[in-house]
Amino acid sequence: MGTRADFYIGKGIDSKWLGSIAWDGFPENIDNNILTSDKEDVFCQRVETFLMKRKDASKPEDGWPWPWSDSNTTDYTYTFGQ
Repeated sequence: MGTRADFYIGKGIDSKWLGSIAWDGFPENIDNNILTSDKEDVFCQRVETFLMKRKDASKPEDGWPWPWSDSNTTDYTYTFGQ
């Protein structure tokens, strides 16, 4: 099975889901520029660019990719902000 990862702005019920990947979601496989983003718009752009390069990516327009209802079961969740 793959190591899944979800990307969000914010945390909790008011967070905005930006997308997910189905494989290699470990931190060492995530573009370091995403992990070190210091502005929300920069984080969003970097996640979007990262997802565009991946065949295993899902974006909001594709629909929620997992058989579970939230990211509590996803292997890794990357967020920007509170």
